[in-house]
Amino acid sequence: MSIEEIFKQQDLEKNIKITMEKIKEQPGRLNDMMNIEYSECNAEERTITFELPLFEWEMNPNDVLHGGITATMMDLSLGLFANCICRQLGGFFSPTVSLNINYLQPILLKDKVIIKAQLVSSGRSLLTLNGEARVKGSDQIAATASATYKVMRK
Repeated sequence: MSIEEIFKQQDLEKNIKITMEKIKEQPGRLNDMMNIEYSECNAEERTITFELPLFEWEMNPNDVLHGGITATMMDLSLGLFANCICRQLGGFFSPTVSLNINYLQPILLKDKVIIKAQLVSSGRSLLTLNGEARVKGSDQIAATASATYKVMRK
């Protein structure tokens, strides 16, 4: 299946939800503890948006979201999208090859994080995605990410 066919499908939303269900198969692990929620997808823009609540354990000593947790949120969001695409391309898993994060604004405990993941390019073996994290209700970008994922085939 080609990328164009994947994004023409009406069931892109269904496929991402199936990919997300795999997280629940391993309760207590970090991905499950993040409580990521699907928000929306846009096949034309090749984007998927997720919402993530914040928890006390994710805060650094300054009571803002720990940078490592921000990176985890980005990798989880972009990685879910990459894994969804990978499976549609005939692969079975899409591990992270590289992840670059830019921290632009602090995120506070009272906030909810919205991450929009966008497929930038796809080849036979690599997927490149970008992400933007915002505080829910704000237009300001709190963090950006770019990541590459490997399409693992059997």
